[in-house]
Amino acid sequence: MFEKYISTPIIPVVVVETEEEIRNIAELCLEFLPSIELTMRTEYGYKALEILAKDYPNLQRAAATVLNTEQVDRILDLGTDIIISPGFQPVMLEYAKKKNYNYIPGVATPSEIEQCLAYGYKYLKFFHAGLYGGVEWIKNVASVYKHTGVKFMPLGGVKLADVKDYLQQPLVFACGGSWLCPRNLLQEKNWKEIRNRFEEASKLIKELSK
Repeated sequence: MFEKYISTPIIPVVVVETEEEIRNIAELCLEFLPSIELTMRTEYGYKALEILAKDYPNLQRAAATVLNTEQVDRILDLGTDIIISPGFQPVMLEYAKKKNYNYIPGVATPSEIEQCLAYGYKYLKFFHAGLYGGVEWIKNVASVYKHTGVKFMPLGGVKLADVKDYLQQPLVFACGGSWLCPRNLLQEKNWKEIRNRFEEASKLIKELSK
C-alpha cells in the first residue's frame, strides 16, 4: 500500500466529522485520486479510518496529524499503517522503527531533514510549505540532499495553481491537496464544487504524465 500511496501525485488531505463526508470523499478518491490522507484532528477520524479499512480496502490511506505514540497504537489497531506527522519528535522516529510501520515525518529545515535521514526516513512531508518558501525552498534547500534519495510531499498553502511547479521538481513525490475538500465546502455539502476540484486535479496529473 505504501508504494502505491507515494506514487499518487496529488493526495487529498481531509478532516471529516460524519459518515456522509468520509464515504463521499472515498468515492471521489477512488474515481480520481486513489489515495487519501485523513487527519486525526477529530475523534470521528478514527471511525473514518475504520470505515475505510472495512469498505474501501483498495483506497490507499494514511492517518495524519499524528503527534504521539498512543495515537499510533490506536491507528495501527484500526488497520492503517501509513502514518504522517506535521513535524516530528525523535521518539516518533524511534517508535516507527520499533513497530515497523510506514512513517512520513514533517520537516522545514536542513537540521530536521538530516535527523530524519539519520533514522532512515527518506519520504518527508514539507510543512508548512506556504510559510517556509514553497517551490523555492525545494529548489534551493532540498537540492543539497538530492544524493541521499530524499523525497518531499509539500503541504500547507498549496493550491492547484502551484501543483504543476511542485510536481516538476525531482525531489517532490506528491503534493498534499487540502484545497480539494476544505471544511467550509464539506459543511455546506457542496459536493458539486468538491467534485469539480477532484476532476481538475485528475486532469492536471494526466497532462503532466504526457
